[in-house]
Amino acid sequence: MNSQMDTVNVIVEDVAVPRFAKVRQRLVAPALDDLRGRLREQLDADAIARRVQPGQRIGITAGSRGIHDMPQLLKHLAEWVREQGATPYIIPAMGSHGGATAQGQLELLAHLGITAESVGAELISSMEVEPIGVTPEGVTANYSRTALDMDGVILCNRIKAHTDIIGEIESGLVKIAAVGLGKHVGALECHRKGLHNAGVRARSVFQYISTRVNILFGVGVLENALDKTRDVAVVAVEDIDTVEPRLLQESRQHLPRLLIPDLDVLIVDRIGKDISGDGMDPNVIGRSVVGVKNPDVHISYVTGLDLTSATAGNGVGIGLCDTITRRIFEQLDFPTMYTNGVTSNAFRGVIIPPFFDNHRLAIQATLRATLAADTAGLRVARIRDTLHLDEIYLSEALFAEVERHPDMDFLTEPASLAFDANGDLFPPA
Repeated sequence: MNSQMDTVNVIVEDVAVPRFAKVRQRLVAPALDDLRGRLREQLDADAIARRVQPGQRIGITAGSRGIHDMPQLLKHLAEWVREQGATPYIIPAMGSHGGATAQGQLELLAHLGITAESVGAELISSMEVEPIGVTPEGVTANYSRTALDMDGVILCNRIKAHTDIIGEIESGLVKIAAVGLGKHVGALECHRKGLHNAGVRARSVFQYISTRVNILFGVGVLENALDKTRDVAVVAVEDIDTVEPRLLQESRQHLPRLLIPDLDVLIVDRIGKDISGDGMDPNVIGRSVVGVKNPDVHISYVTGLDLTSATAGNGVGIGLCDTITRRIFEQLDFPTMYTNGVTSNAFRGVIIPPFFDNHRLAIQATLRATLAADTAGLRVARIRDTLHLDEIYLSEALFAEVERHPDMDFLTEPASLAFDANGDLFPPA
């Protein structure tokens, strides 16, 4: 294998890598200063507070996304539930993630900083579900048995544009109820007619179960373009189906984005489920596992350099790359990745691209793919990941556009990328 790879390496190792400068993108990012205060203001409203009674057992959902303030938010919710005289429990609600096992989902939450100690509530993980019935649209509605055993359930999730679903309902409270609390069986059912139909099917399930099970209300997290909490919205269960579409539309105005979205090559330092359901947010890179998510973005080639530690080997999304590194390949947990990819019918996301021995070779191979006679003229960006876009690296071919852009500033002088003795980038973006 090494001798064969040496032959491949020789083909790309002389490709010149452009110089880069670090650039600040001034993204509009209003932030919430007092998370606890804003949450309490809504929880203590009589229409919400009266839903939790002394002596009750109350489940609170926790999903698989790396949401910035989620551990703190769950802690505040658990504290509030106890103040009402009830007992809070955290219920993993993440469909097929974590290898679709109870232990795997607990381990995934731990990677995200969500443990009994950090949130002050016991975690109960089980993949068992109860069929509730069949929706008018013909979708079987499943619901977590753990959740059913509670006296009430509080949905908690980020409301945001989904990676692949397009519609009035994408990622949020509806999805965590139908897919998250539906567990693996529910995820399979919602995705049975293809990922592009999953949003409609999840909404059908939610509309059916919302009047038949014990969901009390939802807490939706709204983020800014810098991955920080912009607001939280407490929504009564009977209002979720009508309020969430409005909150989704509002959230679209605060997505992270590349201010120069026309690129020859994008270098992504980190890919992971904690960053996005597709490892990289298709709203940022344009391409998704079911086609094009954001037609305003035009990126010819993408190379991925590493996985996040929190993704725990789930490399869903690497198929959106044109090249990756051997480091990514060797970290892949194939059962976990394929369980997630097959459940959601996202086969494109788990296809393994050509992988190269180190960062430098992966970048050089990707630059070569452009067929440019002079790579110094290529429009190249390097980002930490698709959640953190306030500071990025841009190649010299883009400097004139940076100078003209009112919301971009240079932070460093142009310089060559600093590869270490192993051919890897140091420091990371």
